[in-house]
Amino acid sequence: MRGTFGLLILVTLAGCTTVDVARVPSLRDTREVFVTTGDVKGPYQSLGVVQTTRRGVLLFGFADPASTDLEGGLNETLIPEVRRLGGDGIMNLRFQQTQYTLPTRILFALLFFIPLPSEVTLSGEVVKLGPGAAPPSAGSPSR
Repeated sequence: MRGTFGLLILVTLAGCTTVDVARVPSLRDTREVFVTTGDVKGPYQSLGVVQTTRRGVLLFGFADPASTDLEGGLNETLIPEVRRLGGDGIMNLRFQQTQYTLPTRILFALLFFIPLPSEVTLSGEVVKLGPGAAPPSAGSPSR
């Protein structure tokens, strides 16, 4: 009984992770783009607000060939848009992702011929940093 309770606590705590700042490298473009859910300290120029949506299906309840997760949405839709606008990064990032419970995923794994619709929507403000401004650091907390 004790081991089961400890395992339950461990699984619960492992699911509670947040990241406030991320750096996204690219193989094609050498510029590093910062992404933050907060504001940027220092001077910056706003280049506009962007919103991208990536849609697809989950096969067998778990397989995501269209990369409709947060990483796929960032790397394949949002970051290219930030680079296209000439921005150094994106601030005040907000996201919404389709999420299904484990029993639903298991049910659709059994009903493998019915795919689950999935999508991720990301939005934020594209900014160009001013002279002397530094991008947010992944190690420092934002306020």
